[in-house]
Amino acid sequence: MSAKLSGTLRGVSASLAASAFFGLIFLLSGWVVVAAEYIFAWRVALTLACYLVVLAFPGGRKALQEYWKILRRTRLGGLLLVLLALMVGIQLWLFIWAPANGQALNASLGFLLLPITLVLGGRFIFKAHISRLQWISVLLAAMAVLMKLAFTPTFSWVTGFIAVIYPIYFMLRRHTGLDHPAGFGVELAILTPLAIRLLVLSPTPSDVAQQLLVWSIAAGGALAMIAYLSASRWLSLPLFGMLSYVEPLLLVLIAMVLGERLESMDVWVYALLAVALLVLAAEALLSLRASNKKTPA
Repeated sequence: MSAKLSGTLRGVSASLAASAFFGLIFLLSGWVVVAAEYIFAWRVALTLACYLVVLAFPGGRKALQEYWKILRRTRLGGLLLVLLALMVGIQLWLFIWAPANGQALNASLGFLLLPITLVLGGRFIFKAHISRLQWISVLLAAMAVLMKLAFTPTFSWVTGFIAVIYPIYFMLRRHTGLDHPAGFGVELAILTPLAIRLLVLSPTPSDVAQQLLVWSIAAGGALAMIAYLSASRWLSLPLFGMLSYVEPLLLVLIAMVLGERLESMDVWVYALLAVALLVLAAEALLSLRASNKKTPA
């Protein structure tokens, strides 16, 4: 087996594992009866611990030094870092809070829209080229949103945050050059004082089973990020992007497992968005094949 094929297989496995871990913590968050703030604090602490382990290796320390140099060159870098940390912190909390408060479907809708809004952000913010298939995907997503608004006049803030604010987080990181492998770890470090405060103020679960669920969610979050970052390193961008569509579809199924139900019109909304993601996945696959044909054997 060639080294390239071996790396691709590892990357695909890592990406699917990341989606499975994200799905698992989404499911467990819907079952646990502990405050989302307490679980969020543990998730921040355990994920940061994994980053600190990486600093024991020369490659980890080099990555942190590179990030620090980029941050120092960035205008208002300190304030920007705090803003990025707050944005990702709210998303981490929301991912736990939503399934525990009957908002799993609204959250999954946001994650279904996320790839579409990222495509639009790339087009209008970074002037990136959008292919015909990507425009078709955007059109399908727009139809789904209009249908949702027509039959449900209110649009959940949970959906809006994930579909709009979270892409701004990604675009800010890209625009400022702070989308570095060490970046997420530094953002977690900024959140650590808040996490410690929440752990001190939040009541510790008296039920051992509930505490085990909390630790499982936190550990699952750390493993998901490790798998996700590994996949991003081993896979080409088109294939990595295509596999990332597995997670939002999985979250819809988990929302159904948690007892939430789609209204009759919502079935069409989610179906349209699923087709939109499949179109994006097809476009990524075509780009991957074109790239492979250009690469000499």
